Amino acid sequence: MNDSSSGRNIMQEAAISGPTDPELPEVDEPREADIVFLERSEAKSSGIPLFAAHWHLFIPTVVIAVMYSLAWVALALLGRMDTAVARMFVVVMAVGVPLLAVHAFLRFQTIRLQISDAHILCHPGWPKDMPIELAPELITQVVVKRGLSGRLFGGGTVVLHLSTGSNVVIADLGDPDKAKMAIEALMNPAEDPD
Repeated sequence: MNDSSSGRNIMQEAAISGPTDPELPEVDEPREADIVFLERSEAKSSGIPLFAAHWHLFIPTVVIAVMYSLAWVALALLGRMDTAVARMFVVVMAVGVPLLAVHAFLRFQTIRLQISDAHILCHPGWPKDMPIELAPELITQVVVKRGLSGRLFGGGTVVLHLSTGSNVVIADLGDPDKAKMAIEALMNPAEDPD
């Protein structure tokens, strides 16, 4: 596996491990400046598709906060505020919920999928710190998976199946169906009638 401080390049990993498919592209040595994500405004103005995280990342945090708060209120109404369970609820609300909120916020800020003419850049989100660069030739299939919150609110996971036998998973994207269509368009460009 080839890791650099700016990211992991699966095209280079395939070239180093020896491609099993003779049609896979040859890859030059890694360059630090290759993996650069555009800001949302830059991507929008340049017409480069950029997909980011969906707000449903925050749902587990909100559900936990509401459930523990309601349980704590129920204990208060029953006059059981002096029990260990009531103290545990307070600790969860004071420590656990903020930690979950920070985790969701960091993932929300770091999940990205950017598609250009020559490659796909993706960052699976915090705590992973290395973005991944893929050549469209390495992708054999694109699948969208949705959990319950994804079905209800529109987010989902994009799974890229690679010819190297591995998968790249980008979870919690805001519009996984459009991302899939954009990747498939890059994989199968329309042929010129000439």
